[in-house]
This record gives sequence, C-alpha cells and structure tokens, in this order.
Amino acid sequence: MPTPTDPAPTAATARPARSPQADEIVTHMQRLTTESQKVAQAFAAQHGLGHIDLEALLHVMQAERDGDPVTAGGLGELLGVTSGAATGVIDRLEKVGHVQRGRDDADRRRVLVRYSDRAREVAGAFFGPLGVMSDRVMSGFDEGELETVRRFLEGMSGAMAERAREVGRPD
Repeated sequence: MPTPTDPAPTAATARPARSPQADEIVTHMQRLTTESQKVAQAFAAQHGLGHIDLEALLHVMQAERDGDPVTAGGLGELLGVTSGAATGVIDRLEKVGHVQRGRDDADRRRVLVRYSDRAREVAGAFFGPLGVMSDRVMSGFDEGELETVRRFLEGMSGAMAERAREVGRPD
C-alpha cells in the first residue's frame, strides 16, 4: 500500500485501476498470507525450526511429492543460498529427524535429501486439522471453479516468485 512518503508512480510502475472485486481478492490474499505465516511460525517455533529451515523442509516435501527429490545444491538454488548454507540447513533438519540424505539409485554419485517418516508424522499431526478445514472449504466449489482457483493461484505464485527473485533474499 502506498504511503505519503512513497514516490509518485512512474510509467514503469503505474497500473490501471482495479475493479472492486479485484481489490477484495488482493485484500483476501494479503490476509491469507498473514494467517499462513502465523501458522507456519507456530509450527516452526514448536519444532525449533528457523524460517529458512521450514522453507527448506517445504521444498524437500514438495520435490519428493512431485517424484523428483532434491539434491543439496538444488535445495540451495530453491532457497537462494550458497551450497554451504544449504548444507547447514540440511544438517540441522537431519539432526532433528526431519530429513535424511541418501544416494540416488539411478546415479550413486548424487545425494538426495528426502522427507523423513518422522517429519510426515509431525506435519500430519500439526497440519491435519488444517487439511480437514481446507477440504471443507473446497467442497463448496465445483471442479470448474476449483480449476479456475488453481490457475489463479499458480499464476499468483509465479508472479510472487518472480518478484522475490527480483528483490533477492534478505540477509
């Protein structure tokens, strides 16, 4: 939101006015982001994880779910950190039992980082109720509406990722 000290919009930053519905969507996305961060912070605090540890754990879980487990180097790229910093994150997560390292069966030179059974249990216990709530919300939409929501969220996630790359990760 602009403040009185913000510079005036330039041709590069000016955008057409939004519809009232689009403004409401932005407001709800901001609220969803804030509430999601609160839940994530509570999980991280309860399990002794820092923000980057939690982000790494999510990347490991998503990569494995997609059938393409991540390497330490790949995780560093996803996090936007050096390979040494990624190794430190993996070491911390491995120490508390959330991830495990293992050789790739197809290429024994590659070491993959995998989501552990313990992490699945811990995440299931904490996030299971949220999954039930999410299912309840989604049950109010038909398949066509869910596809529209999926496309919207995919596009917005891509836009947010692009902006994050533009501004870089804070130190």
